[in-house]
Amino acid sequence: MGQAKVKLSATAKLIAEFPKCALCGGERASSTREHMPPKALFDRSHRPDKLVVPACGVCNKASSKADLTVAIISRWRFDSDEQERADHAKLAQLAKGHAPELVNEWNALGSVQRKKARRHLEAQGVSIPQGASVLTIGKLTIQQLNIFAHKAALALYFEHFRRPLTNEGRISASWRTKEDFAKEGLPQRLLEIFPRYQTLLQGLWSTPETFECRYDLNSQEGLFGFIARLRQGMLVFGFVVQVASKLTPELGDDWIRPNQLFDELPHFYKKN
Repeated sequence: MGQAKVKLSATAKLIAEFPKCALCGGERASSTREHMPPKALFDRSHRPDKLVVPACGVCNKASSKADLTVAIISRWRFDSDEQERADHAKLAQLAKGHAPELVNEWNALGSVQRKKARRHLEAQGVSIPQGASVLTIGKLTIQQLNIFAHKAALALYFEHFRRPLTNEGRISASWRTKEDFAKEGLPQRLLEIFPRYQTLLQGLWSTPETFECRYDLNSQEGLFGFIARLRQGMLVFGFVVQVASKLTPELGDDWIRPNQLFDELPHFYKKN
């Protein structure tokens, strides 16, 4: 009698095909599947099983707070529907237990500061309903959003190149909220330099209302860039180079190696 075939799980198949983590430059072995964007970004945490990358346990755990932060902030809008509000309430409760320092930061504005923030937002073209609360994004939140933006760059790079970016490569990424573009809209230049489009697809199921991305790449030169919209509340964008020697001084000095993603980087506490 022949041996019975063992059916591998989706996680086991991914690890077998890609034994190195896609988020730390392949320094550690992959042991799990990492969803990018995370399940929590989607209504009822239900998403197509696409755009999944191999990750080690360290990177999976270390990036969970960044995923939670983005899932919450991307839902910050005044015209949210019932499902969005219900999901936000669950995620906010989760944040109180896992990231209380972020919750405190979001609610740190006093009455005078809230009035100033309201006037600033209205000057930017953001219409705020009477009685709506105004939350703040401080340096701790900015750090988590920068971690997420760089993680997204690494995951999307892996998706299109089908290999982790090694620590010979570099990443530079950032983010914007919807308020940043409320007055003048998304700069057309960003759309022009990223002509290719993707969202999550599974059969007839498509999710452009939750995640859509424009990107471009050069396989020979090992270059990748993208801008992605998360729900109606956030944009993340970034660039990847496979070899650091391709960088020139005019491109700035905020490029990092994959294995620096969770380091205490001073510029991660600033909105670039």
